[in-house]
Amino acid sequence: MKTLYEILEVSENASGEIIEKAYKVLAKKYHPDLQAEENKLEAENRMKEINEAYDILSDENKRKDYDNKLAMERQEEKTSNTYSQANYQQQYTQPQENSYNNQRNMTEEEYRQEQRKKEEAIKANQKMQQEIQRNMQAQYEQKYQQAYEGYLKSLGYKIKYKWTWKNYKDLLITILIIIAICAILWIFPPTHKLIMDFYNSNNIIKAIIDVIGNVFKGIWNAICSIFK
Repeated sequence: MKTLYEILEVSENASGEIIEKAYKVLAKKYHPDLQAEENKLEAENRMKEINEAYDILSDENKRKDYDNKLAMERQEEKTSNTYSQANYQQQYTQPQENSYNNQRNMTEEEYRQEQRKKEEAIKANQKMQQEIQRNMQAQYEQKYQQAYEGYLKSLGYKIKYKWTWKNYKDLLITILIIIAICAILWIFPPTHKLIMDFYNSNNIIKAIIDVIGNVFKGIWNAICSIFK
């Protein structure tokens, strides 16, 4: 697996300035908008890796934590390899009679229960790993989107966000809440009186509300005439 330094194509002793320059070069090289259509997906994945690496290595504290983690992983890998080599012969030349004897000593039902437990443990572990991967993927995509939008803004582009069903749903809920609040204020006698006093004392507001009311009244009459 590549390290973050390898992703940014810099040495592990690189300064912050070199890391920043490497990031800018790679961001320009793999920017999806500068790629051919068949290479866009690969470029997007590459940019996600680059943004993630830069996000960590450009921050002094994050980089320090990553270096410590990387050193520990390498030490663990070295220790594991040494242990595996020392126990290779014993591990892989050991007779398998013990396993067969254990299975013979178990009843058929006990054996099935043991197998079910193993399968359930494997499925639970796979489910947990999938959930972790989904969360990490969502975080990477969010960071990539933020970095991508920041890059476009730095070039002078204006970002336009496409409305999704969630945006329309939130807008509709907001409108319904406002209507409900207005209805409550209209029904409640003290606030109803204040609204009517404000309406009658302000000619401009009164004219605007009358125009809006006439428009809605005309639309309602038109709808009623269609269904008659």
